[in-house]
Amino acid sequence: MISSFYYNGWPSEEWEFQDTKLNGVNLLVGASGSGKTRYLNLIFDISSSIVQGQPFGSGRWKLIVKTDEYEYLWEYDGGENQVQREIVARKRIDSQEEFENLIDRTPDTFSFCGDKLPRLQRDRPGITLLKEEGKIAPLYETFSKVQIRKFHDEGLRDALSLQDVSQELSNLSNSEDGILTLWKQQLTLSAKMFLLREMFPEQYSLVVETFQQVFSSIKKCDMTIQSPGQVPIFFIREEKISRNIPVLELSSGMQKVLLIITDIITLPKGSIYIIDEYENSLGINAIDFLPEFLDDYGTDIQFLITTHHPYLINNMPMKTWRIFHRDGSSVSIKDGKEFEERYGKSKQQAFIQLINDPFYTGVN
Repeated sequence: MISSFYYNGWPSEEWEFQDTKLNGVNLLVGASGSGKTRYLNLIFDISSSIVQGQPFGSGRWKLIVKTDEYEYLWEYDGGENQVQREIVARKRIDSQEEFENLIDRTPDTFSFCGDKLPRLQRDRPGITLLKEEGKIAPLYETFSKVQIRKFHDEGLRDALSLQDVSQELSNLSNSEDGILTLWKQQLTLSAKMFLLREMFPEQYSLVVETFQQVFSSIKKCDMTIQSPGQVPIFFIREEKISRNIPVLELSSGMQKVLLIITDIITLPKGSIYIIDEYENSLGINAIDFLPEFLDDYGTDIQFLITTHHPYLINNMPMKTWRIFHRDGSSVSIKDGKEFEERYGKSKQQAFIQLINDPFYTGVN
């Protein structure tokens, strides 16, 4: 998980996100325009660039990342598609020892564990270039397990599109490695549900049961196969309605909830899951399930969620709140615990007071 994040985009952009401490579940709260979505996109884009080996733009990043055994410090300063300075260090979790330097890099030098390396690609981070090294691999794996779920029109449409699964089915095994393979395929919703039913029936049943608990009118969930090829389509049957309702005809609220449930149940251990404002067009029942669901099935997964919805905010522990305030292009972020101490233990009362607090309301 990412336990600390700092970003300064100068000189290509003026945005600065001051150092933020992050926990397992993080609910990003703040006025519209305070920088929440940009913050999520930064984390995802950094991770994607590392995994895909893409050049970084100008800017400065400082992250602390925790894996099973180690706490990593990563500092990166780049400009004009060239690394200006990069440091990667690590120490064992909860130890008092000093950070061990792994990567130390400038435009002219590159050392790994104290040994000088020949010049490597100057526009790629060392995490990418040395991802096969045992001391770097856990850090790289963390960035490789970042998933973002956006619910704007294109994001929802792409997630619901139809997909032939014949090849994916042949590559899967009914094991933990098989679940990881399934996740890496970046499958559409119906394709993933079909493969869960065929190869991982326990997880499939869990998805369906949870979905039906949220929407009590659903009495049956199943799949049909469309030809040519092997193109599955997920459908439901509701009480008092005689026909099957395919996933593309479900309400957007049902589609979003099913996507989130399926995502979380199939996420590999150590994942970072990002949700950007999923509450639009959702009823209370579809919002209310999320806090308890995260508690039940979010073990060993980090969540970053943006929301403006008072009901969701009031039903999440205040310690999960990260309150955003933007002054020009500089964004400061406060821990919800600070407001808990200021406004008391009542989440509802605290949120009412928070939305009138100058820190929350201010986008200067």
